[in-house]
Amino acid sequence: MRALAAAVVALAACGGPSAGPDAAPAPDAAGAAPDAAIARGTWDDPIPLGPLPASATGDTRGDGGDDRADAYDCAPTIAEGGREVVFTLAVDAAATLRFGIDDRPGDAVDLDVHVVATAPGADGIATGCVGRGNLAVETEVPAGTWFVVVDTYQDAAMAGPFALSVHHADPGACLVNPLPACTADDTPDVDGVPVEPAGLGGCPPGMTHVADGAGFCVDRWEAALVDETDGVAVGHSPYANPGSRLVRAVSAPGVVPQGYISGTQAAAACARAGKRLCSDVEWLRACQGAAGHTFPYGDTRAPGACNDARACHPAVQYFESSDGSVFSMIDHPCINQLPDGLAATGSYAACVTDEGAYDMMGNLHEWTDDPAGTFRGGYYVDTRINGDGCLYRTTAHDVSHWDYSTGFRCCADAP
Repeated sequence: MRALAAAVVALAACGGPSAGPDAAPAPDAAGAAPDAAIARGTWDDPIPLGPLPASATGDTRGDGGDDRADAYDCAPTIAEGGREVVFTLAVDAAATLRFGIDDRPGDAVDLDVHVVATAPGADGIATGCVGRGNLAVETEVPAGTWFVVVDTYQDAAMAGPFALSVHHADPGACLVNPLPACTADDTPDVDGVPVEPAGLGGCPPGMTHVADGAGFCVDRWEAALVDETDGVAVGHSPYANPGSRLVRAVSAPGVVPQGYISGTQAAAACARAGKRLCSDVEWLRACQGAAGHTFPYGDTRAPGACNDARACHPAVQYFESSDGSVFSMIDHPCINQLPDGLAATGSYAACVTDEGAYDMMGNLHEWTDDPAGTFRGGYYVDTRINGDGCLYRTTAHDVSHWDYSTGFRCCADAP
């Protein structure tokens, strides 16, 4: 189960929740469906959310809601084929807002929240998505009227009741955990089995050709994992270390990339995909381009082009402490689930190399094949301390190390 939780404590701190004018009542202890008010909640007849902070309850089972959205353009490979309940929110001026859901009572219920501009078309894809999350999403929302959609992950088996909350974010609250209900047991599989797009320049799926002499291929996106331990490909949680599972690396847009992985495990996942970890030389060439840029996009830092800085250190925020002891707990799965943290692959459209590789600066550190242990590129908290952008290099850990910030991508010989 993927436990989904709203920051109810944070809402209370903002003055307490105020229900939208058409919010349905909470389900009873037996999980009964709410009354007919929620029978609206469609794309054509959405339920308006009231002034912020706002909250509402609903249920993705039964007659209420809609079943038109199968995916969202901010995460096109994530299956949202179950029923959804659709709300609208009018935003008078651009603001950073936090959307959270609590899928009560839990167990098999598995819902995600999305903020989108446009209803799904004939292809079932809703577009103009500015944010999504399985626990919460904190994102800047431009002025206008937006759809806020609570959608069932995958299929009807995961449908159920929920509570939705929306409030203004407090970017200075570095000692307030916005996900108090997320625990060490919460390691959701949010990616399923991603589909890798066709490769570029004759490279294998998910890769692009880097042309120096014969050149080589590099993954366009930071790797996710597919678990093949039992002979059938299934998703693996990007918030959990794979241990001794037989996992294969995949490269695709719009998925949560795999953190919590050691250099040894990353090398094995690349090998299982018929690839290998990039050498230091290959990784640098892929990030810097033929011109030898300092940053994937050029020679001058462009703040915000990549996921390269965060106001609050995520470990400090999750554990609500600036004591040095929090850095001994950086294997905790909830750290990378905090809002405004780890981003889906390719979310930062400007963070791309000349040859089409995304997020080589920021998002996650990326292991290379150095047997002594090296990861490169910085991550979503910092891309400066150990070198600028592509030149960022960490050598403090051996290849057995892993924490929330360590990820990877693969390379391969050119065909």
